[in-house]
Amino acid sequence: MGKTNKLAFNVAFCGIVTALATVFLFLSIIPSFAYVVPAFAGMVIWTVTRHMSAKWAYMCYAAASLLALMLIPEPEANLFFIFFFGYYPTLCNVLEKIKNQVLQFIVKLAIFNAAVVIAYQLLVFLISAEEMLEGMEFLGELAVYVFWAAGNVAFIIYDLCMKTIKQAYIKVIQPKISAKLK
Repeated sequence: MGKTNKLAFNVAFCGIVTALATVFLFLSIIPSFAYVVPAFAGMVIWTVTRHMSAKWAYMCYAAASLLALMLIPEPEANLFFIFFFGYYPTLCNVLEKIKNQVLQFIVKLAIFNAAVVIAYQLLVFLISAEEMLEGMEFLGELAVYVFWAAGNVAFIIYDLCMKTIKQAYIKVIQPKISAKLK
């Protein structure tokens, strides 16, 4: 494939991936999907890393983030995509090079918690904390901490699932896409 054809392919592939990630984010209008679809959208963007490079994936992430801000009415989904799920699957390729598994886990958890704190602060600015924690009033002051702890458990499960999904993609889907491109 010549340079011009390769650039055209990269731009087209990234456009499709960005559009698909944005369509996933549209599903966040379904109330219980606000935390789930940003994770799927980020995994879609990760495929760009496998076929091209992290640079291209981060460009797709930036484009999808801008589209989400302009088109998606769900602030929670937008912020969690922008501050964590949109870039994290691609960033994991770098983080997984840390040989010490405990240090790798601590770094991943620190990145997640920093992203959650920033996104939460912005959400409190955009919508009230009471609205965010609706249905958890019985926990009183502990609601934020319970929600945060649940988020950390969900992150650990997400990180483990993401590894499995990436491996399945590499073994099953990527060879089929690569064969079609030749």
